Amino acid sequence: MSPIEPPTTLIGRRPQLETLLAEARSAAEGSARTTLLCADAGIGKTRLLTAYLARTPLARSASGGCLEMGTEGIAYAPFTTILRRLVRDGGPGAAAGGELARLVPALGEAPGPTEESRARLFEAVLTFLEERSRPGGLAVVLEDLHWADTSTRDLLVFLLRNLDSAPLHLLVSVRTDDLHRTHPLRRLLPELQRLPGVSRMGLAPLDVDEVAAQAAALGHDTDPGLLHARSGGNPLFVESLLADPAPLDVALPEGPRELLLRSVEGLPGTTRAVLGTASAAGVRVEHALLTEVAAATGVTEAEMETALRPAVDARVLGTTDTGYVFRHSLLAEAVYADLLPGERVRIHRRYADALDRGVPGLSPGETAGRLARHAHAVHDHPRALVAAWRASGHAAATAAHPERLDLLERVLELWESVPDAAERLGLAHGEVLRLASRAAHVCGSPRRAIAHATTGLEATDPEARPDLVGELLMARGRALSDLGRLDALEDLRAAAGFLGHGHPRRAVLDAASATVLMRLGRDEEAERAARTALSSARREGDRVRELDALMTLANLLGEIEVPEEGTTGPRPSGEVGAAGRAGRGGGGEPVIAMLRRAVELARDTGRVRMELRARRNLAAHLDHELRPEEAYREAELGWERCVELGISRGQGIGCATAMASLLNSMGRLDEAEELLARLPRGRSRNDAYRLNLSALFHTFQGRWERAEEALTEFTRIMPRDVSSPMEYLNHHYARLYLSMYRGEPVEAARIAMEAHEDVGLLDPGRFPFHGLSVVGELILRLRLQGDPEGLSRARESTALLRSGLDHVHDRGRLSPLARLGRTVMEGLVEEDPARSLELLTEAAEVAEAGRNRGMLPQILFGAFHAALALGDRGRARSLLERHASHLGPGAGRVVDRDAELMRASLEAETSGKGAPAGLTSREVEVLVEVAKGSSNREIGRTLFISPKTVSVHVTNLMAKLGVDNRTAAAAKARELGLL
Repeated sequence: MSPIEPPTTLIGRRPQLETLLAEARSAAEGSARTTLLCADAGIGKTRLLTAYLARTPLARSASGGCLEMGTEGIAYAPFTTILRRLVRDGGPGAAAGGELARLVPALGEAPGPTEESRARLFEAVLTFLEERSRPGGLAVVLEDLHWADTSTRDLLVFLLRNLDSAPLHLLVSVRTDDLHRTHPLRRLLPELQRLPGVSRMGLAPLDVDEVAAQAAALGHDTDPGLLHARSGGNPLFVESLLADPAPLDVALPEGPRELLLRSVEGLPGTTRAVLGTASAAGVRVEHALLTEVAAATGVTEAEMETALRPAVDARVLGTTDTGYVFRHSLLAEAVYADLLPGERVRIHRRYADALDRGVPGLSPGETAGRLARHAHAVHDHPRALVAAWRASGHAAATAAHPERLDLLERVLELWESVPDAAERLGLAHGEVLRLASRAAHVCGSPRRAIAHATTGLEATDPEARPDLVGELLMARGRALSDLGRLDALEDLRAAAGFLGHGHPRRAVLDAASATVLMRLGRDEEAERAARTALSSARREGDRVRELDALMTLANLLGEIEVPEEGTTGPRPSGEVGAAGRAGRGGGGEPVIAMLRRAVELARDTGRVRMELRARRNLAAHLDHELRPEEAYREAELGWERCVELGISRGQGIGCATAMASLLNSMGRLDEAEELLARLPRGRSRNDAYRLNLSALFHTFQGRWERAEEALTEFTRIMPRDVSSPMEYLNHHYARLYLSMYRGEPVEAARIAMEAHEDVGLLDPGRFPFHGLSVVGELILRLRLQGDPEGLSRARESTALLRSGLDHVHDRGRLSPLARLGRTVMEGLVEEDPARSLELLTEAAEVAEAGRNRGMLPQILFGAFHAALALGDRGRARSLLERHASHLGPGAGRVVDRDAELMRASLEAETSGKGAPAGLTSREVEVLVEVAKGSSNREIGRTLFISPKTVSVHVTNLMAKLGVDNRTAAAAKARELGLL
């Protein structure tokens, strides 16, 4: 951002400034705000932001701009500038040698790179900004996002999704006329605008009156209509036209570039020459670097400063803490474009020479990146290749994975132009291609990984470098596996021919082969490969490979694999707890022992991601073995580890939501809600899963409106049109629970069918049985309601469930939790009350023994109604008492309400008074409240159902009673002895 103070008052932007200041005040109250300032070049974005910073009510501010440097751009450049400024200003945070040292070398030595470096760096930046925002608030300006590198965009997205209650106002400027059709911001900006706390502001051209006011403020008396017509209302062009001594009515220059250059043409020749040199560096240039480049032409530092003074006075150039900045990027572009081709070459070569020698104040990463750019501009391919290679190493050190891949690809692009490239880098061509393939894999670009590995195979002699050929085949096989390609196995088997038994990398290959076989569903082969890899790794003492093999083998034997980013989702009273194959196998004690060993190995070898994955899988296995307390402790240890490592807002949320879900499954809903309330708020996908779980907990407590709010917030964070069907699975469950418990079972059945069409929800062969038990409960409630449409929906859902069950016969391979879930589901949908009671009684004993108190109310509710249907009142009373013993703060108000309904049903059955006129038990309850004079909303609050549902019941009961108003209905109730 330009620090040049405008010589005029703010013209035509007062409403926008007031809006920004209002946003700042909101942020100061503890609600982080983000403003995306999107407009064309020269329209006044910088001037508005400068005015804002001069008037913001927030105590501190910092700004940074993205650099127009293409592939060689410095990763995180604007954040590096912002962090350096805040560190220099002092305050809390930023411990020496921490993750921030990757971006701010002044903080000391950065820790070595690990697989978690990027996540830890992002959380460190977030925590630092939060700390610096207190007390008094913090305004952060990030300018020129259209030039941002991928890592800068990723960090910005992370901040926007996780800044919540910090008193921080983030302002981001974007030049919209630079957003070509394939620009990444085309897709990203609409997604960001959907996030809570994010708003977009546009700036229109000035109108005629505003142009006149700008001209007056600049001391010019001219024809405003003509000035407006010539400038198009663009403030930058207005200033350039007024600075031109030529009359307005003369012919216009050919374009904006010529117009902007008029402000330069009147400057001394030496000034124009130094400006041309500065423009080759971009919008900004450090004083030390420009001094070194100028010295190559015989210009001393003092002479350079003398030459720059007129440019500063004319507001062509401004000063920063470390150097100079052009008033506007368009002006820098115009000055650079005006250089002759030979001038550009000479200037870029001088920059390259200066950077090669080293410039005080520039970090090695910055030096390498800029050197690569300048050397490439003059086709100095050898120097550009070496600089790009060094820059790729610095990108790796800052966990800038996308930039590392770009730089490696620049090295490969230059390779053929540098005959001795291998000698300069000390690496064969195939080695660089292997690294590029690996980098592409890390960045989630399997097709690029395949292309680089294939080129590497073509460039490598298998007789001279069999090990490298094996590595390339393995890299390509892994990438092909990510695409679900069967030919992945061909590459891995071919790799085995080059990496024979006893080779140091053979254990890696065997582990990779096992993983690929498992992904392709070839479990028996996968198990053999995993056991081979495990034996090989232990024989060679390779603990990293032993860990990989153990994880693969444990997942194969247990068939439970929790997704990477904590997408385990909730499992309250039957919600799914793990993805895909979860529910079958369980694995028992052998698998649990494997996972405990995996946690130990991962901790010892520094494999943090694997450690957390093993810990989450261990918790899931223990849960499936009906050992919820142990499962909870493992999830808790995972959360504590995330806090220790500074990644609690990323992977930690998955561990915490698993803890809350397990608390609920143990009948400790009140504790689960307290835990969720303590979690940091954000807008990431993990936070979306937290919201989903919150919606369920609100539902169990009868807080319908708050449940709706949480589900709405979920859809804002994860819009349906950009999310996969599986990411909406638990959202379907939450909506189903909400509709069912607030007395809308038919709507719940519609949601279940919608989810079945979307992801196959009613397929017992696809999803865990303990997740489907809620559908069984829904079917029972539809039957109890007795509504014709509800009964039709119940039959439809039952048929789908039974059809799926016909294809799932192997009960012996089910985990204890899955067997329990299947028994509950079969008991709830069973129409023979005797068989239903038998199944649910068995399920209740298992649930109590396994301390799964969360499912017990559901089981006992079904068993009670089965006993009642059999006329066994004594058994029903006993079941009611067992159900009542589980009431309390850990159960939820919906369970309390069910207990009241069960008690009323038993009393009605015992007294021998069936509901008259064909009224259902729910309609009788509604009629009693109607007779009291209660409104629909009041009845809904009393019975824990929605006003809409009350309205439906009132309409139905009046039809059955043959009355047409509420007063008549109350009278009829008294006549029938219901009151």
